[in-house]
Amino acid sequence: DMSEEDKSYSYPTPFPVLCVVGAGNASHVFIPLFASQGYTVDVYAGYGDEAERLLKATETQPTGIHVCDRRNPGKKREFSGKPRMISKNPQDVIPKADAIIMALPSFAFRSVFEEIKPHLKPHTIIYGMPGQGGLDLVAREVFGKIIARGKLTVAGIIPMPLNCRILEFGKKVDFASLKDSYELAAIPSDQAAPAAKLLSRILRRNVQPLSHFAAIALHASNPNIHPARLYGLFSDHREGKVYKENPLFYETFDEKSAEWAQKVSDERIKVWREIVRKMKIGEVNEVPQ
Repeated sequence: DMSEEDKSYSYPTPFPVLCVVGAGNASHVFIPLFASQGYTVDVYAGYGDEAERLLKATETQPTGIHVCDRRNPGKKREFSGKPRMISKNPQDVIPKADAIIMALPSFAFRSVFEEIKPHLKPHTIIYGMPGQGGLDLVAREVFGKIIARGKLTVAGIIPMPLNCRILEFGKKVDFASLKDSYELAAIPSDQAAPAAKLLSRILRRNVQPLSHFAAIALHASNPNIHPARLYGLFSDHREGKVYKENPLFYETFDEKSAEWAQKVSDERIKVWREIVRKMKIGEVNEVPQ
C-alpha cells in the first residue's frame, strides 16, 4: 500500500530535473525548449550510436541545439539550448530525473522501461507519448510492483505534442507547432491529477487528467481516423489492381472514408459508455466524438 509520505509527496518546484529519452525529432525540440525555460535537462539515448552522435554535435556547437521556431508565422524566432548530460548508459542520468519524457514509437516502450527500471528514483513520473499503443499494459508488466508501492507514476498523453523535423542532427531543428491542450491518464489512476499538473507546468499548456487509461485508448485521434481512411481508400482492392495516382491521405479525404470514420467513432463512444456504466469509473464526456 502507498504510505502517507508517498501520498503527500510533492515534486520539486519550480524546476524538476527532466530526462528526455531518445534523440528523435521530438527530443530535438524538447531538449532546447526545456533548457531555455530553466530546466536541468539530461538525455538518455540508448539506441545505436545516438548518444555518441548527439554528444559530438553539441560539443561542436556550444549553444546546443538551434531551434527554428515558426509556430507563429508572422513572428518567427530562434532559440537554442543544450542538455547537462547525454549518455547511452541509463545509470548516468535516470537516477537524477524527477520526470522522464519519452516521445517514442510504442514498440520501443518495453525495451526502454526494462533498461531504466533498475535506476529509477522514488516518485519519478514517466510521461509516454503517445499514450496509446499499450503504454499502460507494458508499464504494468515491467513496473507493476514499483507502481503498487506508490513509488512510480506512468502517464500517457494525447495528442502527440509536437510537429517538428530535424534539419541537422544534434544541431538544428524546425519547430512548426506545439499543441494547445492535452489529456492525460496515469497508473495509478489517482496520480493523474498531480502528473497532469506537473506536465502542464513543463509544457506551459493545459493538461486535463482522465479517470482511466481506457479513455486514452478510446480517444478520438489517429486510431479512429487512420483505419477508416485506409479502408475507404483500399477496401475494393484486388490483386493486380493499379491505381491512377498515389492518393493523398487528408487532402482527398472522401465521403466513404468519412462514413467509416464516423462508424468507428460511434462504436468507440458505445464501448466507453458501457465501461463507465459497468465499471463505475469516469464520465461519459471524457471520450470525445
